[in-house]
Amino acid sequence: MIDSNDDYSRRFQELRPFLVNDEGLRYADFIKTLTPNYTRLYLDIALGYFALIVTFAFVRAVPVEMDYGLLFTVFAGAISIGFWIAYLQLFLHEGAHFNFAPDRGQSDFLCNILVAWMVGTSVQQYRITHFQHHRALGRIDDSESTYFSSLNLAFLIKALFGVRVMEVLRSRTELEAKAKRVDRGTWVRPMGLLAHIAIVTISFFSRELLFCAAWVLGTVMFFPLFGALRQLLEHRDPSADPCVDYNEHDHGAYTRVFGPGIFASVFGAAGFNRHLLHHWEPQVSYTNLHEMEAYLLKTELASVIEQRRSTYLKTFLSLFRFT
Repeated sequence: MIDSNDDYSRRFQELRPFLVNDEGLRYADFIKTLTPNYTRLYLDIALGYFALIVTFAFVRAVPVEMDYGLLFTVFAGAISIGFWIAYLQLFLHEGAHFNFAPDRGQSDFLCNILVAWMVGTSVQQYRITHFQHHRALGRIDDSESTYFSSLNLAFLIKALFGVRVMEVLRSRTELEAKAKRVDRGTWVRPMGLLAHIAIVTISFFSRELLFCAAWVLGTVMFFPLFGALRQLLEHRDPSADPCVDYNEHDHGAYTRVFGPGIFASVFGAAGFNRHLLHHWEPQVSYTNLHEMEAYLLKTELASVIEQRRSTYLKTFLSLFRFT
């Protein structure tokens, strides 16, 4: 018997062997038919880089003599840069499950070259954190714990001014230190740092000062804000008590589905807009989640999906408190 009040995001494997859709197709047989669409993956990544190029063109097009518009241009550019870096880093999630190429070594290399460098980690290092998230969702030892916090002004300020970044980095460093040594991919972090330094340096000496400022603000402030906010909206239980420290008490597993709209598909790229389905079946590529959802809507789990269905705006408004 399916309990629609439980999203099964930590215990889906209990249901897996018994699922059959209304056409008699067993879930275990259906899953075997799904294969990643690599063309779509690379086109989606290309979209992120194209958006960054468009942002550069926008910032560069502002006449220097327009003093009143310079501040607006810098912040508009920074928000765009932060948003699209947040978009691109979501594809690390796909790389963590080896879905960049049929060969695992090639998948890791492509993910590091195309995405990981931008956020100062390797997919091998990220995999340690992400797999712990799957194992410990809702518990105090969850490695992706942003949703432990209440959504309020203090949270947004901490995310915007780097406090949350330092908390995440400290937590991930401790987790990686406890894990087995990761020898592969160690070149990605220094490569990424050098790439960011090169972007800032070249834009500065090319007198693209507005873009230089926008890149710094976008990567340091707005990218962490968007990343932290997205994760909280995915997993924060609406009944969570703001007075409880979920670093000391289990929050409980709670995961949402945000749907296929344009904003949801960009803000929640790489399948994050169907995040509950990913927690149910982590190895399935995001390029197949729409097929998986269509299948599951013809099973007893349809009520669970509908119970957890929302939008980013609706979830934000329902969770946000000023204090």
